Amino acid sequence: MAARAEPRGAVARLFDTLIVEQLRAVDREQVDPSKTSDRRILTVVYASCVALLLLNYVVLDFDTQRSAAAYLISALGLFGGDPLSAKPDQVALTMRICWSLGCMFFYLVTPLVVHGLFLKTPMRTLGLSPRGFLKHLWIYVLLFVPVGASVWVVSYQPTFQATYPFYRNPSGLGYLLCWELFYGMQFFALEVFFRGFMLSELKHRWGWRAVLFMVVPYCMIHFSKPGLEATGAILAGSVLGVLALRTGTIWGGVAIHVAVAWWMDISSLIQRGWFSA
Repeated sequence: MAARAEPRGAVARLFDTLIVEQLRAVDREQVDPSKTSDRRILTVVYASCVALLLLNYVVLDFDTQRSAAAYLISALGLFGGDPLSAKPDQVALTMRICWSLGCMFFYLVTPLVVHGLFLKTPMRTLGLSPRGFLKHLWIYVLLFVPVGASVWVVSYQPTFQATYPFYRNPSGLGYLLCWELFYGMQFFALEVFFRGFMLSELKHRWGWRAVLFMVVPYCMIHFSKPGLEATGAILAGSVLGVLALRTGTIWGGVAIHVAVAWWMDISSLIQRGWFSA
């Protein structure tokens, strides 16, 4: 006689609904080894490694950013066209823009080249279709509430205020808005790379476990940031990865990533009294 199943508590049932069932659904919807191959998986993995190496040693290099900023000021005639006479705040803004453009280049060009030239797959496999975004928007709104509240609490810490915004001391609202625009676009590229490109082939072989491969480098790109944020990146990267696989689009991740990033900058500036200055 079969043993009767023990009744499960409310917490266990909630865990099953929110996590276990979602992971099983990813496997049902995504696992199909016939859609990929070892060659395709190796191409995505090693292309990701090269992109992240170049981003770390080129884009994040201070001297490279300064040289790129000087070129941009001269080439576009920004701030009088002379990088030597530009104000420190103007040079800092241009360096931050160069950082954003460099991130967008490697985060976007890598998927486009690999999928377009080598894998010969359409761009929709990167989750770029907005279909389903509005339907699932409520999930990301619910996720933002506790994260936004946590950001506000952490914003009182000097370490947080010393880190954000990356463009440290905007000399005016126009400069701040310019920075936030480029900052937001960088997060779109980041989501394409981590939640689109890195999962695009691995999901067919390993289902939700592909997220485990993606979340390690995603955590590592946060090592230069405060410890709490780097730790939170593990959970955030995992959740956004599973949601991207379940919804078939990265746009929810883009929305919450940009919203949280902008809120972090605003919270820091509020605490530093920038808006009341």
